This record gives sequence, C-alpha cells and structure tokens, in this order.
Amino acid sequence: MAGLTAHQRYLFDLRGFIILRSIVSPGDVKAARDAIAANMNRFCERKGNLRNACRDTFKGDTRGRLDCGTMLDWDKPHCDVFRRFLAIPKLAPIINELCGKGFRLDHMPLAILQYRNSEGFDLHGGNLDENGVWMQDLSYDCRFGRISCNLLNVSIQLDKTNKGDGGFVIVPGSHKANFPLPDNLAECSDELTEEHDYLVNPAMEPGDVCIFSEAATHGALPWRGQSESRQTLFYRYCPPNFGYGRAYVDRFKNLEEELSPAERVVLQAPFTNRLDRLHLDENGEVGITPRSEAKKAFDREVFHSEYF
Repeated sequence: MAGLTAHQRYLFDLRGFIILRSIVSPGDVKAARDAIAANMNRFCERKGNLRNACRDTFKGDTRGRLDCGTMLDWDKPHCDVFRRFLAIPKLAPIINELCGKGFRLDHMPLAILQYRNSEGFDLHGGNLDENGVWMQDLSYDCRFGRISCNLLNVSIQLDKTNKGDGGFVIVPGSHKANFPLPDNLAECSDELTEEHDYLVNPAMEPGDVCIFSEAATHGALPWRGQSESRQTLFYRYCPPNFGYGRAYVDRFKNLEEELSPAERVVLQAPFTNRLDRLHLDENGEVGITPRSEAKKAFDREVFHSEYF
C-alpha cells in the first residue's frame, strides 16, 4: 500500500488536514455505533469548569459534550472494533509518512458524542499558544521533503456531516502560523467567518477519516446536523521516540495479551527505531528495525542491560 498521493501530500502540507474517504467499512461503523449505544453509561458529560466551550459561537445549549476513553477495555464483542481501529492497514503507510516509521498511539482512544445543539469546543491547539510561544508538543515540520507531526489526530467519522452542520471545524494553514490567534477571530462570529473565510466545517460521511495535525487550530461548533447526535472517534499518534500522554506507563500493558501483533505494535513506549523497535510496514504488517547483537552484548557489559 502507498502513503499519501502527491496531491494529498500537497494539501496536507498546505492546510494541515485531509479527508480520506470510505476508510472504515459500513460494518465496522455499525459495530462501533452499536457498541457505543450499549455502553452509554460509561460516557461522562463535561459540566461546569470542564465545559469545552466558553465563547458564544461554540456554547450551544446547557448540555456538555459526552466523552469516553475506555473502549479498549469494554466487554467483548464491544471492544473488538475499537481495537481493530488501532492499526487500520489502509492508514499504516500514511501515518508512517506523517509521524515516521514506528509511530505509536499516544493518548488513549476517545469517543465523543454531541447531542443536537449541545456545546462544541472553542478553537484550540495550534502552532503557538496564546502568548505566541511555539507549541513543540503539537508541532508540525516539513524538511527536505519529509513531513513530521509530533501529534497527529486520526478522527473516524460515525455520522454524516454536511457543511454548515456544525461539529468539527479547522483553520486551514494554522499549523504553520507565526502569530497567535487574535481574540476576535477566535470568537468565530458569522460576520468575521463570512468576510474572511478562515474556518472550514468539512463535509464527511460515516467511515471517512479526517487526519489533522494537532498543530492546526481546530474546534467544534454546536451540532445542528440531521442525526440526533454526532459521534466521532479520536486516535492520536506521534513519532516513535516522542510521548505526550502517559497511558503507556500502565494502561497499555494491561491490554497487550488480548491484542493482535499489529495492534500491540502501536502501543509501544517511546524509544528510537534503532533499538529493535517493531513497526507497521507499508502493508500494515509487523516489521522490526534490528540492533546488532554485538552492540547489545556490549551494552549488557556497560549498562547491565541490552539497551542503554
């Protein structure tokens, strides 16, 4: 399987996001939706100071977004589809290209649910914080023809979204911004967004995948689509030797025996490829970047360990 096409690569570098159509089968979309319906008691509503939306454009009604991050631990068969999403073969070469061979899952997967007219999420993320300081943890770079994303969001769509329905929005090109987002633009009033056309609410079908750099400023408008709710899954990946979240310290180890070899690969802790790191190749199969036995033997003498 190939990575991004030339036009996809150009658009991702230009805009900071790309929509990949029909990546997830209708059967897996249904399995994910059925599993969510059977586990709604596990979702937590954002209330009070935990609300995502403070600005008027994003507030919606009195209800907060519903979040759940325990899908990998759900009882069978409900957990199975979310585990399969860890290492989708069609996406492996693309994530290899954007995060590097040996990429790893960083955050625990997250399922979000917005009821109609409930809150969205103020614009956040971005290349710079509100003080203009570079956000290295989220950063995007492209040098000598190679893209590198320190945090990449692979967002799986479970509902149809038309332009103007609300839900996910993004500021194209903001992953390369050199100035912080001005407060009036962050408000995203109808007047400003219509005049300057800086906010995109992409149309997506169930099974589509939106891949975006977390260095791109993004958020969510209150949901106003045809379905009663909007359901989306976030799987966030990073380079092999980088870590943002801490789930790999304890949570991931508890899952390893129940996962396929490909699924286990993306749950590795952060360390460089040249230290016998497993990776997914261009076909989604497990490979390894081997370290020589002579070097490991020497490290055992020096460090009393195969790896420094």
